Amino acid sequence: MNQNAQTIEPGPKSTKSGRAFFGKSLVQRQFADGIARAVVTAGGWIIIASILAILFIIIAEIYPLLKKPSASLVAVFKAQSIPLTIGMGPYQEKVYTVESDGLRLYSLQERKFESHPELPSWGSAKVTSVSPSLKNFPVLGLSDGRVYPIEIEFRPVYDSESRRSIEPQLKPEFPVQVRSDGYPVTLLTHISNEEGYQIAAQSGPGEVSLVRVGLRKTMMGTVRKTVSQETITVPIEGEITSMVFDEAYSSLLLGTSFGQVFRIDLEDSQSPAQLIGATRKPEIAVSHLGFALGGYTLVVTDSEGSVKSFQLQKSQNGKFTLKKIHEFLPHKNPPKLFSYSLRNKGFLTGSKEMVRLHYGTTGESQLEFPAHGNSNYTAIILAPKFDGILTADNSRTLRQWKMDNPYPQVSLTSLLSEIWYEGYERPSYVWQSTGGTDEFESKFSLVPLIFGTLKGTVYAMLFAMPMALFASFYVSQFMKPDLKRIIKPTIEIMAALPSVVLGFFAALVIAPQVETFLPGIIIMPIVITVLIVSVLLAYEIFPGLRFLAKDGREIYLLIVVTFLGGTLSFYGGTLIESSLLSGDHRVWLKQVLDVTYDQRNALVVGLAMGFAVIPIIFTIAEDSLSNVPVHLKASSLALGATPWQTALNVILPTASPGIFSAIMIGFGRAIGETMIVLMATGNTPIMEWSIFNGFRALSANIAVELPEAPEGGTLFRILFLAAFLLFAMTFFINTLAELVRLRLRKRYQGL
Repeated sequence: MNQNAQTIEPGPKSTKSGRAFFGKSLVQRQFADGIARAVVTAGGWIIIASILAILFIIIAEIYPLLKKPSASLVAVFKAQSIPLTIGMGPYQEKVYTVESDGLRLYSLQERKFESHPELPSWGSAKVTSVSPSLKNFPVLGLSDGRVYPIEIEFRPVYDSESRRSIEPQLKPEFPVQVRSDGYPVTLLTHISNEEGYQIAAQSGPGEVSLVRVGLRKTMMGTVRKTVSQETITVPIEGEITSMVFDEAYSSLLLGTSFGQVFRIDLEDSQSPAQLIGATRKPEIAVSHLGFALGGYTLVVTDSEGSVKSFQLQKSQNGKFTLKKIHEFLPHKNPPKLFSYSLRNKGFLTGSKEMVRLHYGTTGESQLEFPAHGNSNYTAIILAPKFDGILTADNSRTLRQWKMDNPYPQVSLTSLLSEIWYEGYERPSYVWQSTGGTDEFESKFSLVPLIFGTLKGTVYAMLFAMPMALFASFYVSQFMKPDLKRIIKPTIEIMAALPSVVLGFFAALVIAPQVETFLPGIIIMPIVITVLIVSVLLAYEIFPGLRFLAKDGREIYLLIVVTFLGGTLSFYGGTLIESSLLSGDHRVWLKQVLDVTYDQRNALVVGLAMGFAVIPIIFTIAEDSLSNVPVHLKASSLALGATPWQTALNVILPTASPGIFSAIMIGFGRAIGETMIVLMATGNTPIMEWSIFNGFRALSANIAVELPEAPEGGTLFRILFLAAFLLFAMTFFINTLAELVRLRLRKRYQGL
């Protein structure tokens, strides 16, 4: 021991200053830790609150779709006599009734009778039957065998103080004699359009009188009318119980007391009537025939009280048949009253004891209005704007119902089930939100959008997952550190590319090139795999070739082999197309496999969206593999395992929770992708797994439809429902990923 060494002990002063320094430093660290903890906690709560706020807004927009239809009684008043039919103006301010002695006008606002206008050429006839019209063009059947059309127009009038009132104006047409025997007209129907109108009335047993009135405008602006009349004999058994014009196929449909439905071709009225349908039993009579808006859905009621909808289908040989679509809630008595909506596929059916509101598309009965006391319904009508119902009964009572049913076509059935839409051969999942006519039926099935979302995600993951995982496995376990420091940041930079740029590139560059070199792209994985395996075998058999790639730098050789394989694939694909695929792979796909090739398809989306997902999966998986404790790897190598055995049997299982999280996060990223899907597909909502067809995803559909959707409308709220589904899918996937990750972590934490 060195005798000259001196021990220096701290004095009281230095000890005190050191304690003060360390105490001050500890307080500062605790203060900084508290601030950081508060900021991180506040940030977390703000994120949670923001997500909940977004979810609340989405649910608030969806909630009106879930509300059940409702109706409230707003007006009750008495008519002068029993109404045979009723009608109203577009604003539910004025009402007209057809009673036995003619037509009367009432005020709904003041709930009182207003006038009983005299009609020219009326005489002493009584009204025995009526063909009602929502377009305020009723046709009256009179007791002397005539039919009397009347056009009623509700015009707004403004006084000097700009106060608006509704003034009904009557324009009676010239009456036409349809029964030469002078008997009352007991059954009639009519149809009207801009070109004129047609009236069909029963003129005798098995006889129908058809009156056609054509309107033609001259160059001077005047209107000329052409009137023609003919009698059609229908050799049927029983009595005609109902008639309706079929505007779509230019025909007249007749229902009989024997439950049969006949069709008369108006373009060839001399041809025999064709039997197109019948009720369940011959003794069940047809009570009423009526069409919903558009003239394709035929509503048939019978004497047993059933209400069914049919579609008139034409076969290749020109014969027509009735195809049953829906069966609605039945009535206790034969429903002979009918009224349809001018806005949608809703319609009313009424019997003596009950009036029900149905919707033709979904097959649902939504509202019902029982008769009051011992009274029986005699007339019903839906408001022109589908916001009210007016009923009349044999006690001369008129009742006005205010209806709250803004989204009648929305239900779980219409959103998630197959629906038999008008003009379709079978029930289908269809998304088609807009059309070119007022009679167009919006189709809001979310199934094609969910299917498209999953389809695009699956194809993107099939492309991205193998490349990202194999790359992360190689980079973390076998690549040289100096090369890894270049490769990993380069791949991570790929995540910074905007998705709109990738979508634009996919639509304008990738899609045309894929279409040109499709056969080469199809065989490329096979060719490259064969080349890599061949090079690997040569690398092992001939040790002299190992100078081509040193350990940890095999990537250079793989790049050369991959490039060579891609080049050979393109040339090989061209040869295959010219020799085996008739010179054009698109024609061959259509002729041989019956597959249509769309330029913007799932293959293009898989390539572009996979390119966007690769960096996320690669980064998380590589970090998981690299962060496996070093002692596990060292222990395995010390026991004699090779680096490959160690990576495969020790490191990979230990890192499996992180790898699974990487896959699921990439999956969630692909589900929510918008711009790539929007620009790289044709946005066609079809349900086919073919990689050569396009699709429409939930996110892309929201981006396309929302700017044009009227705020508060059906489409607007269904798009928010699509956003909620997208949120739920992402939340479910992330939750599942976390649960599986924790379970895997618990399983392998002892390694």
